[in-house]
Amino acid sequence: MTEDQIKHMVDRFLCWKLPKTFNPDNGINYQRPNYAPEVDATPSGTNLFDATQADAMVRHMIDGMPTQ
Repeated sequence: MTEDQIKHMVDRFLCWKLPKTFNPDNGINYQRPNYAPEVDATPSGTNLFDATQADAMVRHMIDGMPTQ
């Protein structure tokens, strides 16, 4: 896997819109605002990792990955 492929995966992970049924654990919460219900205020990516941490997670995921 190339550096560009890893960067692409990290960027895609961080911009993914979380589903409406987003239900994080460990006391993390998100309440959609009522001030503009017509606006999709769904969070994207993650509130758990920054880009450096997401990069480390992706590298951990692919380490030792079988070639086929």
